[in-house]
Amino acid sequence: MDLQLVRDKQLVERWIAGRLPPPEARFFEDLIRKQPALADSLGLPDALKRLMKLLDDTGTEWQERPPRFWHNPVLPIALGALAAVAIAAAVSLAYGKQHIAGKYQELRAESLEGVLEEPISTQTTVLHLAKPGEPGLMTYRIGSRKSPTFAELRPDVRLMSGHLFSAKIERDDGTFWARFDNLLRDSNGELRIGVNSGALAAGSYRLEVRQINLRGDGEVAGVARLQVVSGNTP
Repeated sequence: MDLQLVRDKQLVERWIAGRLPPPEARFFEDLIRKQPALADSLGLPDALKRLMKLLDDTGTEWQERPPRFWHNPVLPIALGALAAVAIAAAVSLAYGKQHIAGKYQELRAESLEGVLEEPISTQTTVLHLAKPGEPGLMTYRIGSRKSPTFAELRPDVRLMSGHLFSAKIERDDGTFWARFDNLLRDSNGELRIGVNSGALAAGSYRLEVRQINLRGDGEVAGVARLQVVSGNTP
């Protein structure tokens, strides 16, 4: 079976010529090692003798195979340097992770303590809204940054036909601050919005109230201006 396979594939001729791919070359060489008698049956010794005589007759010397790249003496040095770099990178990465984890825990602890001071006073303010673009827009002071006030804002919507409202607070420069959805007016026809003045930077803000439907669509019903001061006096 093995002999017929070797002959069908011309393994001897291709092996001598160096035309066997690595898998077939390994198969052929292992076959000869396991069955030395097979070499005689294939005439391999005679073929090698004829090849050597031919080389001797032509004056051709046996050429040593070029050294493999892994035989280069520089390679171990390069591999050692690469390993050192990899180890240094791993150590640096581990240190970075520990540093980040420590910083995260520190920031988390600060966030749990709270970034807002507890209000030291309360204030209830009824807001009379103006239509967008109308003159005489009123400004309501709702507290200060340094002396936080819990301001209960009560936009007056008695004369509006809607039943469901939303509100939005933005700085004068358009920076969004907060949104309040699904607001219902109380028996006095007012909405109720609670704000800690310590959460707002000192400056002017625009409160916009919208009449909305159950899908959240609607139109602006009125606006008012809010003022937060930087000092200790609300």
